[in-house]
Amino acid sequence: MNKFISTLFCCLVVLPLCLRAQGTAFSNCSFESKILGRVMHFSIYLPESYAVSDIEYPVLYLLHGGGDNYKDWLLKGQAAQIADETLGKDGVPEMIIVMPDGVKNWYCNNYTGDFRYEDFFYEELIPYVEQNYRCRTEREYRAISGLSMGGFGCLLYALKHPGKYIACYGMSIGMFSDERALSGGGRPMDGKKWYAEEYFGPLKADGSLPDLWMENNVYRLIKDMPDRQKKKVHFAIEVGDDELNRDQAEVWMLMKENNIPVEVRINDGAHNWIFWRQCLPHALKFVGECFTQQRMFSFTPEEFMEMMKESRKAEKK
Repeated sequence: MNKFISTLFCCLVVLPLCLRAQGTAFSNCSFESKILGRVMHFSIYLPESYAVSDIEYPVLYLLHGGGDNYKDWLLKGQAAQIADETLGKDGVPEMIIVMPDGVKNWYCNNYTGDFRYEDFFYEELIPYVEQNYRCRTEREYRAISGLSMGGFGCLLYALKHPGKYIACYGMSIGMFSDERALSGGGRPMDGKKWYAEEYFGPLKADGSLPDLWMENNVYRLIKDMPDRQKKKVHFAIEVGDDELNRDQAEVWMLMKENNIPVEVRINDGAHNWIFWRQCLPHALKFVGECFTQQRMFSFTPEEFMEMMKESRKAEKK
C-alpha cells in the first residue's frame, strides 16, 4: 500500500512537469547572404502551438551582446525555457523569437562598406524569416529587444526605423557617449586609434568623430526624431543597479525630454546573464502587451490623421 501511495505521489508531481508547455528551439538555422557574401546563422524559437496550427504569429527579434553569438540566448540566456514558462500565460501571447548572429556586434553597416549588416538585417533576414515561417508581417506584430551591445542595436533600429516595430525593449543598454568613445570606452587606448575606429572609421582631421558614428548615434537620433514618429514605438529600458552609468541614464532622460514615451526599470542586478535571464520574462510580457494592444498610445486628432497618412504611404510602397 505504501509503495502504491509513493508511486501515485511521484506521478502527481511529475505529471504537471510533463504537461508544461514546450515550444521548439533550433540553433542551426542558416541561409546565404548576398549582401554580406557569407552564410549567416540564426537561432529561432517556435511556440508550442506552431506545429499543430496554421495561424501566423508575431515576431520578436532578440539581439545578443558583444562577444556572444546567435546561440547564446538559447544556451546562456535559457530563452527557450523562459519562453515556455512565459508565453501563453497571464495574457502574454505566443510569439516567434528570432536570435540572429550580429557577428561584429555594432548592428549597423561598417565604414568600408564591405560589411553592410544593417542592410542584411532589413533586406535579407526579416524577409527570409517572414517567407519561411508563419509570421505576421505588419509592423504591429514585430518587436525588437537585446542586451548590452544588442541593447544598443535594438534602440538604434527602433529609432532609425520606427515604421518597422511596435515595441523595443533594451536590456543593459550598451551606450557610449561621444566623450567615452573618444576616451577609449572605459578601456586602455593604444594612442593611435579611437575606440571604434575599426568599424566606424578614423577620426576627422579636426579630431571629431566620423560621419558614420554620428549617423548611428542614438543620442542624436532621439533629439532629431520628428514629432510624428514619437508615438510609433513603445520603448522600455531595463538596467541593473550595479551596472547603471551616466551614458545609459542620458538615453532615457533625452527620450523623456524629447517626448518619446519610454518606461525605465532599474532592478537589482549587474551586467551579466543572471540579470538578463531575469529581464527576458519582462521583455516578453512587454512586447506581448503591445502585440495584443493592451498598451496603446493616446493621440490627438491631428496626430491620428498624420499617422493614417503615413500608413497609407507605406502601404503604397
